[in-house]
Amino acid sequence: METYDATSDAIACTLTQDDLRETRNAWQKLFRLSLVSRDEVPGGLRLSVHPGSADALRQLIDIERDCCRWITFVLDGPVVTMTSPGAGESAIRSMWVVDRVEE
Repeated sequence: METYDATSDAIACTLTQDDLRETRNAWQKLFRLSLVSRDEVPGGLRLSVHPGSADALRQLIDIERDCCRWITFVLDGPVVTMTSPGAGESAIRSMWVVDRVEE
């Protein structure tokens, strides 16, 4: 298990609009293909993906750690818990929402 503590109190993302769109699309692809569970926890959210997608999850968390320094990440293989105090909690929950696919 690896813990990456928040290094900023400012709730802000440093990605460009293009990078943000690309990263969001990568998250949605991971959710569609591998999401096992999305659970609200005190302070934020826990996401679990299939074990075979642990590397993809790690790559996305590496991006998020750089651009969202206000979040504490606890990565344990195919599971990540993301937390932040105060307004950060609801921001996390609103950022990692699984898009509904219309059929």
